[in-house]
Amino acid sequence: MCRLLCLTSFCTLCFAQVPLRMNQIQFVGTHNSYHAGLAPAEMALLRSKDPKAADSLAYKHPPIEAQLNAGVRQLEIDVYGDSKGGLFADPLFLRLATPATPMPAGWAEAMKRPGFKVLHANDVDFRSHCSTFVRCLQIVRTWSKAHRGHLPIYIQLENKEGHTAEGFARAEAITKQTMDALDEEIRSVFPAAEVVTPDDVRGNHRTLEEAVLQDGWPTLDWARGKVVFLLDQERVTPLYTDGHPALKGRMIFTNGKPGTPDAAFVKMNDPASKEIPELVRKGYLVRTMTDGSAAAVRDGNTTRRDLAIGSGAQILSTDYPFDWKAEGSGYSVSLPGKVRCNPVNAPKPCSIDLR
Repeated sequence: MCRLLCLTSFCTLCFAQVPLRMNQIQFVGTHNSYHAGLAPAEMALLRSKDPKAADSLAYKHPPIEAQLNAGVRQLEIDVYGDSKGGLFADPLFLRLATPATPMPAGWAEAMKRPGFKVLHANDVDFRSHCSTFVRCLQIVRTWSKAHRGHLPIYIQLENKEGHTAEGFARAEAITKQTMDALDEEIRSVFPAAEVVTPDDVRGNHRTLEEAVLQDGWPTLDWARGKVVFLLDQERVTPLYTDGHPALKGRMIFTNGKPGTPDAAFVKMNDPASKEIPELVRKGYLVRTMTDGSAAAVRDGNTTRRDLAIGSGAQILSTDYPFDWKAEGSGYSVSLPGKVRCNPVNAPKPCSIDLR
């Protein structure tokens, strides 16, 4: 009898799930998550000037709360520096397009205040579900507090300097002060305990890369109810790491280059890259893009999407998540259960509570 009980206990232990880590799942995110789409007259004006650009911008997302409710767990937000306010309060296409579609109430006042603004292309594609960075963060935090225990929400930030054509606003250059101000705006909304920071992941290690390659990311249960900030471009990394070796004291993970002290998150937009599964196995967090060209999406071509899903990249970024299908083609991106155990590095057995 004892032998049978011992064997039963042993088998139970054998099949117990090892605690999942943050980088051992795969989930869907949205590209340009704030994008509310051009108004009809603005789209017509753009199409008359640049049909290809019009095709690439012929999409829009539902409000951020609706995306999170549907299971999106990565958001992408474009930010323009506007330290004095008012740079983007009078967009060119809003003046030129007829009949004009008014902006929402309070938009002009918000755009005149100092702080980062959220839009896709200044003076052309400027309609956002949240026009300021702080407002976007407030929306996420309100949702987070109402859905305690949710999977971590990744917020990818792309610093932009805008277009400089005639009649366009002259955007601010990106400087070290710009990057410092990003941290300040994040801290103005999220307490430290609600953010997974580089310091949390590094622990007692000398570098972030050493931490994720040797000990791995924190457990998924520890990260529940929190947000994680990611930088989009490598070009801003030197500005952000200046004075903060291995991102000490910073709020955002850089788009790191493997082999450098700050490397923990890597953006790999080409899902066909053989590096992606290798990076995932080693312990990096990887984001890739599932969608091809506007023509490929229009034709319902799923080759790129399927490569992305099979690559093991944890973050699958798309303009067409779940059942929000591309008009005319039915193209969309989804996973079983909306989030799944990572096909490359998750332990077995494995199951996930979405929340």
